[in-house]
Amino acid sequence: MKKLICNKLLLCLLVLLSSCETVVELELPAQEPALVANAVINPDSLFIVDVSSSQSALAVGSHLPVTNAIVQVYQASQHLYTLEHKGSGIYSISQLPQALQHYQLKVEAPGFPTATAATYIPATPAISKLKATPVAGTEWDGPSVSASFMLSDTPDQENYYYIQAYTPDTNYSDGQHYNRSVRVKMTVPFEDEFTMEDRYFFSDKLFEGKAVTLRLNLENSPENTTFVRIAHITRDYYEYVRTLDRQSYRDNFATLPEPVTNNIQGGMGLFGGYNAVTLAVKP
Repeated sequence: MKKLICNKLLLCLLVLLSSCETVVELELPAQEPALVANAVINPDSLFIVDVSSSQSALAVGSHLPVTNAIVQVYQASQHLYTLEHKGSGIYSISQLPQALQHYQLKVEAPGFPTATAATYIPATPAISKLKATPVAGTEWDGPSVSASFMLSDTPDQENYYYIQAYTPDTNYSDGQHYNRSVRVKMTVPFEDEFTMEDRYFFSDKLFEGKAVTLRLNLENSPENTTFVRIAHITRDYYEYVRTLDRQSYRDNFATLPEPVTNNIQGGMGLFGGYNAVTLAVKP
């Protein structure tokens, strides 16, 4: 008798739950398209700006390039250059940005609000006292290189950096030469705060205005030359990569989504700058 009553209660519960299901269709407001401009300029590369169109968060596929834009560069409100379209939304001109200079970017295209941004080229990072010693391999790790150098941080301002390492190599398949990324490990008390691809980013919060020695372990054979790039970058560049990194790798329900930092007024993307020094490291 008890089993019969339980079965009836379970049946009633299932009917009640199934009858409470309601499908609600939401009409999301259409988003007006905006220009997406991405450019990170430095004194060793030409002005290059990638221009595309924004799309809905529900859209599938890549951003569409904007091929009919007018891309202009200004300095102190004075027009410097109008960039030429090279194809696939890439605009450039045969001019190099200059260190310690400020630039303004203006992008216009039919059907879009005008997008503007400003950035500058930081000072060359002050590097000295480079040292390198070989590290013998172990049962678990191959031979590597221990390198150190002094970084003199500019006082009375927030500074941001990244470190990147590579070594010349050859493809096994076709024999083509390329630069192979080398893994970098920064030893305590300095550690990278986040990474993006093969770049290790950090700020001067632990050594503001001081000359400090950074020690690295480079996972490359001591017989090869490792090239280490130290870049002094703008805060906008740092924040863009930091928030992009958080959004990309923390793909779990326990982490709240964080918007990617954007310094494009009237649009989206990044207009940042950096200045770099490349060291040739070989024990």
